[in-house]
Amino acid sequence: MLNSPAAIANFQKMRDLLGVDGGMLIANPVPEASEIPRDEMEIYITRALDNAERDEISGKKVTPYLLDSIFGLTDGRSLETNIALVENNARLAAEIAVALV
Repeated sequence: MLNSPAAIANFQKMRDLLGVDGGMLIANPVPEASEIPRDEMEIYITRALDNAERDEISGKKVTPYLLDSIFGLTDGRSLETNIALVENNARLAAEIAVALV
């Protein structure tokens, strides 16, 4: 497990030296202070999925429908959580980029 930007950067440098092509998946969680507890989110997701089925939502319309539904069910908290995740991902990506130099 790679637990720091420097470790991730070193791993990528080694992949480059070995000629390993392809991407790398880096899991970076929502900051704890911004997360919605799993048990609570499962309820919202289930309700949103049930609503989508009831409203016969399919194809490309599913994701925006679910996001909007969950936004409403959480009184906007899900958007705050998603923004915190994007900011955390950008922060980690910048730290990895600096470590790659």
